[in-house]
Amino acid sequence: MPIVHPPAQPSHLGQLRTFIRLFLPTCLVLLIIGGMHYYTFYTTEHSRIESTESLNVDLARRMIQEDIADVVKDLRFLAEHIEIQGLPEALPWTREQRIAEEFRVFAKNKGLYDQIRYLDNSGMEIVRVNYNDGDVEVVPYAALQNKANRYYFREAMAQEPGGIYLSRFDLNVENGKIEEPFKPVIRFATPVVNHSGNKSGIVLINYLGARLIDNFSRAAASIADHIELLNSDGYWLSSPRHENEWGFMLDSGNRFQNGKPAAWQEIATNESGQFETPEGFFTYMTIYPLQAALAALPATIANTVSDNKKQNSQWKIVSHIPADQISSTFPLFLKNNGALYLSMFLLVFVGTGFLARTTHLHRISEAQRDYEQRFRHTLENIELAAVALNQQGKLTFCNNHFLDITGWERKDIIGKDWIKQLVAEQDKGEISDIIELMDSPRQFPSHLELQVKTRNGKPRLIAWNNTLSYNSKGEVIGVTGIGEDITDIRRTESELLKLYQAVEQSPSSVVITDPQGNIEYVNPKFTEVSGYRAKEVIGRNPRLLKSGETSRKEYSNLWETIQNGGEWRGEFHNRRKNGELFWEAAAISAIRDSEGNITSILAVKEDITEKKRLEKEVEKQNRELALAETMAAMGRMASMIAHDLRNPLSSVKMTLQILDKKADPVTSDDTQELCQISLEQIRYMEEILSDMLSYSHPDALKPEWIPIDKVIDLAIGMSQRRQHKKKITLHTQYHSGLPTIYADATKLRQVFSNLIANAFQAAADSENPRVSIEAMIELGHEGTNVRIDICDNGCGISEADQKRIFEPFFTTRAKGTGLGLPIVKRILEQHQAHILVFGNTPTGTRISVILPINPTTQTSTTEGHNHE
Repeated sequence: MPIVHPPAQPSHLGQLRTFIRLFLPTCLVLLIIGGMHYYTFYTTEHSRIESTESLNVDLARRMIQEDIADVVKDLRFLAEHIEIQGLPEALPWTREQRIAEEFRVFAKNKGLYDQIRYLDNSGMEIVRVNYNDGDVEVVPYAALQNKANRYYFREAMAQEPGGIYLSRFDLNVENGKIEEPFKPVIRFATPVVNHSGNKSGIVLINYLGARLIDNFSRAAASIADHIELLNSDGYWLSSPRHENEWGFMLDSGNRFQNGKPAAWQEIATNESGQFETPEGFFTYMTIYPLQAALAALPATIANTVSDNKKQNSQWKIVSHIPADQISSTFPLFLKNNGALYLSMFLLVFVGTGFLARTTHLHRISEAQRDYEQRFRHTLENIELAAVALNQQGKLTFCNNHFLDITGWERKDIIGKDWIKQLVAEQDKGEISDIIELMDSPRQFPSHLELQVKTRNGKPRLIAWNNTLSYNSKGEVIGVTGIGEDITDIRRTESELLKLYQAVEQSPSSVVITDPQGNIEYVNPKFTEVSGYRAKEVIGRNPRLLKSGETSRKEYSNLWETIQNGGEWRGEFHNRRKNGELFWEAAAISAIRDSEGNITSILAVKEDITEKKRLEKEVEKQNRELALAETMAAMGRMASMIAHDLRNPLSSVKMTLQILDKKADPVTSDDTQELCQISLEQIRYMEEILSDMLSYSHPDALKPEWIPIDKVIDLAIGMSQRRQHKKKITLHTQYHSGLPTIYADATKLRQVFSNLIANAFQAAADSENPRVSIEAMIELGHEGTNVRIDICDNGCGISEADQKRIFEPFFTTRAKGTGLGLPIVKRILEQHQAHILVFGNTPTGTRISVILPINPTTQTSTTEGHNHE
C-alpha cells in the first residue's frame, strides 16, 4: 500500500472565477477553428469515398475473375494430363487407378474442390474424389453413378474440345434437398478427347464457392460492411446480411430491386458506374463468369470455342453507402481530429487549473500531514511488514507484524540506522547505494528482495514494495516499504528448481498431462525423440504420437491401472513428427493431491528403437545363418545327388532312346509307349536336379544395360508352345518411354519365363483363358523403377498360399519341386528388386515385379561362391 499525495482541498470561489474567465474565450476560438476545418474535411471526404468505392469494387471484380481463371487452368491441367498420358485408351483398371491417384493428390494439395470427377462419354462416373475439410476420399466403384441425364453432363459433352462449361452459382443439393450447412458450388467441366480427337468423356470439378466469396470479401475488406454480389435476377449471392443470400434457392421473394427499384434499373441496364439517389451512394460493376473462364484459355482454344448463350450469365458487384452515412461525416472528423482538439482543450483546462491551484498549496500540505497519520494507523493493522526510513536511512516507523517476524523490540530499532542494525553484512554496500538514490526518484527501485537480520541471528528474506514520501514542495523526505516474508517460499522454489533441472536434463522423455490426458509439460528429451516442440504439443493429447499399432485393449488396461493407483509399464510403437516410427518403454502413473484425487498423470519414457533394431538384427542374422547352413547342406546334398544320379540317369535315358528307335513300330507299340513314358519321367527328374542345383548354388550376376521389353519378348517366346496349345489370349502393353535397366538379361529372362509359364498354366483351365503383360514407369520413394504386371484369369491363389509360395519346396501342383518361385525371388533380390502378389479383378492373379533402373549398389558376386 504505497503512500500517495493526499487529495487537494476544495478551491476558493475566486479561483473558480479566474478559471472561467480564462477558459471560456479560449474554447470559443477553438470552436471557430474547428468549424472551418470541418467544412474542408467534408468536401475532401466525399471525393475520397467515390474513388475508394470504385477501387474496391474493381478489386473485388478482378479477384472473382482471377478465381474463375485459376479453376479453369486447374480443369484444363487435369484434362490435358489425362489426354497426354493416354489414359482414355488404357486398360480399365489401370485408367481408374491412375486417374484416381492423380485426382486424390490434386484435391489434397489444392483443398479448393468439393468433388473432382471423370465421366466417360456414356455419363458413367469412372472416378470420383470427394474432399471434406482436408479428408480426401476416393469413392468406391460400387458407389459411382451414371449422370447421363444430368444437365451439366449433357451441356459439358456438347462443348467443343477444349471448351469450358460453367454451371450457375448455387447451393449444393443432395438427394433432392439443399445440403446444410449451406455449401455454395460452381461446376466447371471440359471434354476429354482420345488420341483420335474424339470426345471420350469429361472432367467435372465442383468448386467450393465459399472460397470465391471469401476472396471477394477480402479483396474489398475495407468496404466489406456494404458490398454485395448479385446474380442477373437481383438475388444476393453474397451480402453483409447473410439472411438475404440464396433467395432463389430458398424460394424467397426477397431481391435487391424490391427495396431499391430505381437503383436496380440503373444497375441492370449498364455495365458499370456510380450514382447517388435519396437511398444513398451506389458503385457497381458487371462480371461475366464465362468470359472470365474463356479468358484463361490459350488464344488458339478460346477462338474456336463458341459462346453458349445459356452459359452467358452475369453477376453484379454493388457497393451501397446509405444516405445517412454519406452526410454524417462529423463522427469521422471527430475520429481523425478529436485527439488534436481534445489535447488543445485539455492543455487550456490544465493550464488554467494549474494557476488556480498554486494559491492553495499550503492547504494541500496540511491535508497531506493528516493523510499520513491516517495511513500509518492503517499500516499498524495489516498482515504485512511495514517500515519507514528517513532520507538518512534511519528507521522512523515499523508495525507490529515486522516486529513479530524479526523478534526485535520497538525500542531496539526505532531511530537506529537501518543498514547497521538490520541489514546482513554482504548486502550493506548495495543498500547504502540504494538509499543514496532517494535524491534520484526515477532510479529508486520500487521492488526489492532483502535479507533482514532477526534478533536470534537467523536472517529472513522479505520482498519489499517501496514508495518514496514527499513534502508539500515535492522534495523526497523518506521511503516507506511494505514487505512479505518469502523465506519459506524461496526455499520451496529452490527445491522445485532442482527437481525441474533434473527433469529438464533427464535422458528419458518426461510427459505430464492433466487428468483428461491433455499435455501440460514435456522436457527437452521428448522434443529430441519425437521431433515436436513443446509449444506444438501443449494442450494436445499424446495420441498424436500414435502409429495405430497399439490396441484399444492395451490402452484400456493402461487407464484402468492408473485409475486404480498402480503404475503401468509397457512399450509403445509411436510415430515421430517426420513420420518415422520408433519404440518407447514407458512407465505411467498418476499424481494425486492430499485428498487422493488425480491432479496429473506422469509418463517417463525411454527410446528403445535402437535396442529393438539390434534385437531384430540379431534375429535376422540368426535366421540368415540358419538359412546359410541349410543351403550349404542342401548344396552338398544336391552335388551328391547330381554326381550319383546324373550319370545313371543319362545311361538309362540313352538306352531308352536307342530302344525307342530300334523298336518295330508295327509290333512294338507298347514298347514305344513305355519308352516315351520313361523318357518323360527321366526328363522330369533332370529338371528337379537342375532346380536344386540352381537354388543351392546361385550364380553371380553379369549386369549390363538392357531393354526390358526385349527381355520380356524372349521370355514369351520360350512359352509360346504352351500358349498355342491351350489357345490362350496374350495381351502385352509396353508404355512409351521405358528406360533401359542395369541388370543380368539371362537371369531376368529366366524370371519372366517362369512367371509367364505359371500364368499360362493357371489360365489354361479357364473358359476364355487370358494373360496380360504390362510394363510401365513407376515413381517410388527410392527413385524411378520399372514395374511389370503379369495378370491371368485363372482360379487365383488363396491368401494362405500367397504367404508361402516363395518358400522352398512349397507347391500346390501335383508335379513340381516348389523351387521355381524361390529361384525367381532369389534372382530379384540379387537385382534389389521386389515381387508382389495380388488378386486380379474379377478373377485370377496379378504378379507385380518392380525393378530399379539403376541399383545404388550392385549385388556382390561373392554370393554364388560362398556355397562352392
